[in-house]
Amino acid sequence: VARLVLYPVEFPDTERAGVLTLPSVLALGAYPVHPAPILRGKRILERLICQELGTPPPNADAAAPPDTEDVNATNRERTELATSPPECAGCHTILNPPGFAFESYDAMGRWRAEDNGEPVDASGSFTVSSGETFSFDDAVELAHQLAASPQVQNCYVLWWTRYATGVHLSAEDPGVPELMAAFRENDRVKDLLVRIAGSDLFRYRRAGGEP
Repeated sequence: VARLVLYPVEFPDTERAGVLTLPSVLALGAYPVHPAPILRGKRILERLICQELGTPPPNADAAAPPDTEDVNATNRERTELATSPPECAGCHTILNPPGFAFESYDAMGRWRAEDNGEPVDASGSFTVSSGETFSFDDAVELAHQLAASPQVQNCYVLWWTRYATGVHLSAEDPGVPELMAAFRENDRVKDLLVRIAGSDLFRYRRAGGEP
């Protein structure tokens, strides 16, 4: 009878940094053959930075690079070409760079130094709505910058507060800015959860279900 044996694996610090570079997470932002920098960038912006991107045009999926093994350029080059038209570039100027940071990982999340015979370019820069700019050479650098980002810390608090209250709160709702400020000074998750549970947002509701 075959037995499944699990054992710990250590990755080099130059290749992995936290949850964002776990193979299981990276595989979610990929197609069957190639990684999908647009999907990976979208997840960073929406889930970690809380930046609203709006609804893509109806034909957006059709314009994506074909997910086939027969390609004649790197994944980054094909994505840049597909998103270069003026009607695409406005959003993809900020959407593509955080996804390109993870080009050193293939569709399964495995590390790769080359793509289609060329050295991987995982560098980039983008500025979010708060005015904060991220400039990096690879995903490890970006992950460390995100971990120290006030915008990401605020977004983290917002997601936790929404989950705890069951209300789709905004960053400007009463009580939320105070929770964010406290977390930026002390980013212990346990303390954050205690603060949320003791806040009026959690303990009281207005008529109609609003906080």
